[in-house]
Amino acid sequence: REMGRVGRAVMALLKRFDSSAIMPMVYSAYYGYVEVHTAPLQLCTDNLRKGFKVAISSGKYAYVAFLNSIHIVRTAFLSGQHLPTLLTEIDYYLQVMAQFRNNLSIPYLTAYRETISILIDKGQSAGSWNEHDITINAVYAQRCKETVYFNKSLQSFWLGHTQRFTHYSKKLLEIQSLGSHNRLTILFYAALNAFRGVKNNARSGSKFTTAKLRYKEAISALKPSAELSPLNFSNKVHLLEAEMLALEGKPLQAKSSYAASITSFCSVGYVQEHGLACEL
Repeated sequence: REMGRVGRAVMALLKRFDSSAIMPMVYSAYYGYVEVHTAPLQLCTDNLRKGFKVAISSGKYAYVAFLNSIHIVRTAFLSGQHLPTLLTEIDYYLQVMAQFRNNLSIPYLTAYRETISILIDKGQSAGSWNEHDITINAVYAQRCKETVYFNKSLQSFWLGHTQRFTHYSKKLLEIQSLGSHNRLTILFYAALNAFRGVKNNARSGSKFTTAKLRYKEAISALKPSAELSPLNFSNKVHLLEAEMLALEGKPLQAKSSYAASITSFCSVGYVQEHGLACEL
């Protein structure tokens, strides 16, 4: 919370003075790492795009522009932007990188590109990227590995591959330097994935125990974040609570929590999760 207040004060000062020399880097750091915890992701995406345009138009800050592009794609995807449009945007960033002969960001963007392609056309638009190439070729191997496992987890979850999601999310959560927002996102999906594994509302057995454990892990992380940013996280808390209430045989309370999550996801425009809440 305090970091957010300080960050907003710094951003206000940037707007008062001519700060074009540092604005792209500040935007990348602030809207890519800090404000994602407090503001709607669409707002972060819009400001990251501004940072990209300033950096690329200057001709001197191409590296910073490409950092912004990674954050843009990530926040745009998580906030429910139209996937075919986002795929086109990624191709634009990749073309610009080729012009500047900057390959550093390519593995990150192609990881998201593969995820989006798999979700919209079963991978027909995907490039030649694969996990092994990214892991061994990236300059920042650890951060790139995080992106690989994050995207593999996203692909597995949205395709309904429960065991595959468990495999990749476990690898992701074992990374000590895992970004805090990525961690919150995967904990949320891990809990939902565990609920999928419990058949016929069985309130016993190893899968039920696992579901309760994943639920407690996610809720303990998401509730403080929901207090800081209700728009981003309260909807996730409501949905997990609804799933647990349904599993515990409390249909009326579960229905209320489902409705709260649906309303919240809809109000902030998180399309994928709104649809998921409606299905559950």
